[in-house]
Amino acid sequence: MCCTIGEVEDHPGIQQFTEISPELFTQHNGPLYRTPIDLQRMPDRPLRFLVIGGCLAQPFPEVASMINPDFKGDFILLNNFDSFPDISSEEVSQYDFQIIHLPLRSILGNAYSRLPDDIESHEEYLAQTQEYLARYLANVIKLNTEYKLPTFVLGFMVPQQNPLGRLQPRYDIRNIMHFMERLNMFLASEVAKRQNAYFVDVDQISSGIGKKAVQDDSVWSFTHGTTLSDGDHDHDLNRIEPPLPMQNHYSARWVEFFDALLHEIFAMHRTLRQQDMVKLVAVDLDDTLWRGVAAEGTLGAIEGWPMGFMETLIYLKKRGILLAIISKNDEESIRGKWNEIVQGQIAFSDFAIHRINFRSKVENLSEILREVNILPKNVVMIDDNPGERASIEAGLPDVRVLGSHLYYLKRILLWAPEMQQPVITSESSRKTEMVQAQLERESVRRRLSHEEFLQSLHLRVTVSILHEISDVHISRTLVLFNKTNQFNTTGGRYTLEHFQRNFAAGKRLYVLQAEDRFTQYGLIGAAWVNQNRIEHMVMSCRALGLDIEESFLAYLANRLVLENKSTLDGVLLLTDANVACRQFYAANGFTNSPDNPAFWSRELARPFPFPAHISFAESDTESIFLR
Repeated sequence: MCCTIGEVEDHPGIQQFTEISPELFTQHNGPLYRTPIDLQRMPDRPLRFLVIGGCLAQPFPEVASMINPDFKGDFILLNNFDSFPDISSEEVSQYDFQIIHLPLRSILGNAYSRLPDDIESHEEYLAQTQEYLARYLANVIKLNTEYKLPTFVLGFMVPQQNPLGRLQPRYDIRNIMHFMERLNMFLASEVAKRQNAYFVDVDQISSGIGKKAVQDDSVWSFTHGTTLSDGDHDHDLNRIEPPLPMQNHYSARWVEFFDALLHEIFAMHRTLRQQDMVKLVAVDLDDTLWRGVAAEGTLGAIEGWPMGFMETLIYLKKRGILLAIISKNDEESIRGKWNEIVQGQIAFSDFAIHRINFRSKVENLSEILREVNILPKNVVMIDDNPGERASIEAGLPDVRVLGSHLYYLKRILLWAPEMQQPVITSESSRKTEMVQAQLERESVRRRLSHEEFLQSLHLRVTVSILHEISDVHISRTLVLFNKTNQFNTTGGRYTLEHFQRNFAAGKRLYVLQAEDRFTQYGLIGAAWVNQNRIEHMVMSCRALGLDIEESFLAYLANRLVLENKSTLDGVLLLTDANVACRQFYAANGFTNSPDNPAFWSRELARPFPFPAHISFAESDTESIFLR
């Protein structure tokens, strides 16, 4: 074992340390350090990707196949970015994504070190370099521009020291370190202007491993901007004293660098595909959120990992991940001591829901999941007690359980791709408040009849038709399709590239927003419609049970009647999770095709009833009615 009891025998009363296997140590200290895999459940599917750029990116396909034999990469060497090979749409469709590397020398040239000493000359050179960079990027990123192929653009590595000397100004453009930082900022902003394109912070990956073991600027020119290697050693063999290869002089770790860099890109791709995404994090309190046991008065300082953990939970809330407390404690006592214990680091109200009692944690967590309508597979539970963790794993085997290694918690929760979002929408940042309002609404539901409850909501629904991927609602719609499980009529997932293809094929994308007297739900429903067929519909779980999905059908039927269509059709594919929509078409008068069990249809001659308790409106310019 890498970590054992150590000198515990010399210190009576000290419990045995939690052991760390060599495999676990390597997992958390090697190339996966930045991209923890502790929350991954689904195995990686085969990937095919395209690499375009200079020599730095050439090893990517080989290293990728070492990571996973099912990862296949094609490399196109391109140092002259005013030219670009012809690649057909059929070829592009075979790729999951592309990686773009802009060789620094092609952008920067070799004139930087010969510039006059004044700041103005360096600023002028930076502007010129940025102009070249923008032009080259616009050309090489054409597969993203034309086909919206997911694209990862590599940033530049920043040199290790100021060549003018340690005592010279650090953040001065005459320092090539700062010049490169400015160039990276410009590149990141240019990438951000594109849809489905993402900047990869290569310099941070190099720093994490150790620049001295990665970068070649200690030997080569600053404009080379790549890794330590023995690539040019043969040129020096005729010297009087031929040198040993580079890796005999420096502890080069370029294989680990490429491994970590590709894992970074693969993690970004997993997040884009919303694989194994986490929607709720439930935490214990004693010795989990804080040190010690509140009821016993054995609380320790929150400085250190507890403060880091609390800080982490705040960021998860900002991402739209719900927080819950499940603790065996007296609730009144915990509420009374809360601010004293956490010292203002996290508010009790930051947790969307809580169960502080002495019931089984499996029972408490199951109850929470029913109330917020989240599946166990989208949940992480964190508890310091191995007995409680085992109980959760046995009672709710789909829940991912953490807590045995508290020093990993912050990194896993913040850096794991399953905890991240492609974009943080306004709905994401307000998710906790929405759920708290939803729970209040459900409390009212229990006191009234179903009809009285629906009438009391003053529910308002607005439908919009999206026409292109630049629409302001596209990001939230993409998240909705990729995160919705229970009311998801096909279980399908999308990228912006898929959206672009659907729009090009003439399909319509309808989205719904809703609000009631308790809260604004935000964008809670979406459907792809092709002619008179609903190819895919999703509805957020927080909107279920309010007849919004039925009003959506009535709206679509009204549109199709005006377009002289005779039927409204729908596609329903059963998945392990979409129980909430399996009877959707049958319950609304659709007939199942005897030849195709996934195909449903209903005559438009029979009117669709429109729920009377919903005020329905359109924000689209093609408005057909206002209700």
